[in-house]
Amino acid sequence: MLMLLVALASQVPAPCLHAAAAAREATAGWGEYRRGAIVQAATHFAVADSLCPGDHATQVGLGFVRLRQGQPAAAAERFLGAVASDTSDAEAWYGLGLARSRQGQRASAADAWRRTLRLTPEYEDAELQLLALGIDSGLALPAVVRPVDPEVAVRTAGEGLEIRTQGGWRPFYVKGINLGVALPGHFPSEFPTDDSTYSRWLALIAGARANAIRVYTILPPAFYRSLRAWNDAHPDRALWLLHGVWTELPPGDDYDGVAWKAGFRAEMRRVVDLLHGHALIAARPGHAFGRYDSDVSDHALGFIIGREWEPVSIRAYNARRRDRTAFAGRFLALDRGTPADAWMAEQCDYLLTYEWDTYHAQRPIAYTNWPTLDPLSHPTEPTLEEEQRLRRRHGFPPNPRLKEYDNDRESLDAMLVRATSANLAGYFASYHAYPYYPDFIDLDSAYGAVGSAEGRSRYFGYLRGLTQHHAGRPLLIAEYGVPSSRGVSHLQADGMGHGGHDERAMADIDARLTREVRAAGAAGGVLFAWLDEWFKHTWVTIDLEVPAERSRLWHNVEDAEQHYGLMGEYGGASGDATPAPGGDPAVWRALPVLARADSLVLRVGADPSYLYVALAGRPAFESARYVIGIDTYRRDRGQFRLPDVAGPTGEVGCEFALVLNDTSDAQLMVAPWYNPFRGPRKGMGPTGLDLLYHEAATVDKTGRDGAFDSLFVTTNRWRIARSGRTYSARGVNRGRLRYGRAQESSLADWYVERAAGLVEVRIAWALLNVTDPSSRHVMVRYRRNGTFETTVTDGFRFDVAALDRSRGGVVTRLGAGQTYAWPTWEVPTWHERLKPAYEAMRDVWGSW
Repeated sequence: MLMLLVALASQVPAPCLHAAAAAREATAGWGEYRRGAIVQAATHFAVADSLCPGDHATQVGLGFVRLRQGQPAAAAERFLGAVASDTSDAEAWYGLGLARSRQGQRASAADAWRRTLRLTPEYEDAELQLLALGIDSGLALPAVVRPVDPEVAVRTAGEGLEIRTQGGWRPFYVKGINLGVALPGHFPSEFPTDDSTYSRWLALIAGARANAIRVYTILPPAFYRSLRAWNDAHPDRALWLLHGVWTELPPGDDYDGVAWKAGFRAEMRRVVDLLHGHALIAARPGHAFGRYDSDVSDHALGFIIGREWEPVSIRAYNARRRDRTAFAGRFLALDRGTPADAWMAEQCDYLLTYEWDTYHAQRPIAYTNWPTLDPLSHPTEPTLEEEQRLRRRHGFPPNPRLKEYDNDRESLDAMLVRATSANLAGYFASYHAYPYYPDFIDLDSAYGAVGSAEGRSRYFGYLRGLTQHHAGRPLLIAEYGVPSSRGVSHLQADGMGHGGHDERAMADIDARLTREVRAAGAAGGVLFAWLDEWFKHTWVTIDLEVPAERSRLWHNVEDAEQHYGLMGEYGGASGDATPAPGGDPAVWRALPVLARADSLVLRVGADPSYLYVALAGRPAFESARYVIGIDTYRRDRGQFRLPDVAGPTGEVGCEFALVLNDTSDAQLMVAPWYNPFRGPRKGMGPTGLDLLYHEAATVDKTGRDGAFDSLFVTTNRWRIARSGRTYSARGVNRGRLRYGRAQESSLADWYVERAAGLVEVRIAWALLNVTDPSSRHVMVRYRRNGTFETTVTDGFRFDVAALDRSRGGVVTRLGAGQTYAWPTWEVPTWHERLKPAYEAMRDVWGSW
């Protein structure tokens, strides 16, 4: 943040004969600088420097201009001149620190920034620069004044929560949203740092009638400032904060490892301190940092420590510490449980103790749990070892390569923990619980027999099982929801699967789940999530999102994990300027022309979400159907005959065929050898889809028989229950195209705009085995180690055949000579908008 810019412009030494003219030029220079016109700013400052050589304000201005021009040495020279003429100018010292830092002179930069802070202690950017270097700013935090009376703003009461008001304690039902903050193009640790972003989000979240937000990790100071400002300005619509304490799993699954455990506890102390506005956190890789001086503890609802603990890790720890079955702490105790149960109680007690001793405050606490570690028994979920025995016993081939979690072996049970008499705020259970996984939610008959006011609901049955187990203690469903992705990762019997919902269906399901969480007797629910986040992966797409570090740069509409947000994040500069099926025909016509033949024109375009294909002209779709071959890598590889297209083979081999028969029959198909996923085959037994991938998948084959496969993927594997009952594998044809207008269904793939003579198609990148469109990487072959080899393609070629509907045969053929090489990118273009689920949640929450 630049300060004193205008004031600096007026600091012209009296001896200069052209002081007034120089001041005008310097002022103009600062104006241009503020609006980002660096060339013009440099011109004005240069004129000022010629009028009054060595003028202080001009030297500062030229220093910042040279920094923006990437000339740190020249900038340092100007700033040195400025501090020589006025040693009390904090702005000049700050600029000198920036210049020295960019020259790699860390110690000199730190000295300059410390000088800045001695002159202007409130100069936040100088302190942040020091903290970014991991250097103490020298500005000590004020001493903590521990209140005489304990501060307890929230407490548990039976199976719910209560908040303290002027009129006493009143029930508080949690209506929350999980706040992830990774915007498109950014890693999850690349946080927004400006107050305006968080202020806008908080206002929208409160506008949805939510009363709580949950964060998983420490965010930048701007978030806490914005939260404090919102709650101060809107006490009747205050947002309560559920704060997490994040950690990765310990090396070797040793939860008592000295260094790892000390790091986890240090993070606990940081979270407590920042909630009370009393933290100065230096930069650490992947973490937020800065001065945290906004006290938000009066609206801190509670703590949820940790992450979704992996069963294999919990199992290893339980085996390591078999002797540890109890814990007696100051605020929490466990008389008998597993080593992991005792460890969780110990960590929660440590955090409570630190906040009490330091700030004389308490609030409820929980650790993260999920169905994979629930304390319930699930007869349809054998362990992997049990499953191999059951397969042999019942005559099914074993599958030693199963990688799934043991979802019913280990458990964490919050009911084994009790609050001591010193605990004034209480203890609760926190679960991430979705309707579609693990499979026992679908398959256990006890859940299938249950219905809610919404109708039959296996999810509601599972929630009732959880609340019954946790009777007498608040149960918070800290994550739930469904995504609006095109891709499906897991099917669910009641239609609430992991993906495959358009945005209107997502809204309906999220609203239903919200009502069912409450009807099941939970203390509240925290919807997942506020934003669509592009960096995320799901099991069925992750191996084909390569290079993995670039997945944040593109929008995989096949990846369910990227689509939970109430705020949708989409590729393209703006909604109006992005092609959409059934949208503005002018936007489709603006796509680049790739090929023409007779009266048929092929246009192709791309953005971080889709490949766009538009056909314009004749024959009209009423009289002809279209088959479009797509060659994604090397014209001498692939299938040289398109499906149902007689006559000479094409000029290039195609890996894919886009078959547009009619509005109810359209799909994208793949050359059999290039299909990464195993699909159903004739004669395949019930366990034939045990393996996800087609292990012979490669691009290095050719064919001339017109054979193409569907893009089938197994989403739910074959299973066998402990009783011996079997459940068939299920999956979806990813290549089946949905016809319609995008404004009516967000999952519309194609549309025929008859009045405009346009056939409009958008194809998700992942369907074409594009593993990273931002760098034009495509899949080459499957490796035996379970990964995929990729390479950079030179672009795509298209072979279009229009087939007569009544007589058959090719009416028009558009050759594939031209290559479409879309521009690559390092910064994605994107836009955002609220999804229908935002209004749906507002209606549900607003009615309670």
